Amino acid sequence: MIKVWFILSLVLIMFTSCNTIFHKKNNNYDLILNKYSKESFKYKDLFNGKVTVEAIFISDSIKKALEKDIENNNLRENNIPFSIKNDYLTFLVAFYYYDSKLNNLDKKNSIWDITLILQGNKHKPSKITKLSRTNHKIFKYYFKNNQRFSTIYLVEFNMLELDNILGEMKLVFSSIEATLKLSWRL
Repeated sequence: MIKVWFILSLVLIMFTSCNTIFHKKNNNYDLILNKYSKESFKYKDLFNGKVTVEAIFISDSIKKALEKDIENNNLRENNIPFSIKNDYLTFLVAFYYYDSKLNNLDKKNSIWDITLILQGNKHKPSKITKLSRTNHKIFKYYFKNNQRFSTIYLVEFNMLELDNILGEMKLVFSSIEATLKLSWRL
């Protein structure tokens, strides 16, 4: 019995060491990611997820922290797979809905409505872009949780159409099926 515990302990130490060797932990990046990343979900039944959304408010500080993390881990070939415009409020969204045909935030006839609420005023996205996941290992650095079955979107709001963005900001995903709310304090 002692041999089994010793071997299991050795294997656990080996896996922990490998993770440390292959990905240097950037505590600053993790702190910033935790501040700007929010998640919400609803369940269809006790064991099956119905809809989940994880969104990251792409601020200048999270972009700089990500670029530093990429450089620290020699991942330069995995550049950020989208561009961030200065005059847009941008969210990177991982969205999963159990019926994949209706996981279509970027379509005009989508059952999902996205609203940004700033100081009580509601705003619709200026642009929603579905991002390709091929050859972009970079998404695992953005999302805290495994978003393997999610579709990744870039949701942009034109800053010229927005009120003051200080205070509470809510990103709401709603349909007949569910309403998911994510909140940030800026």
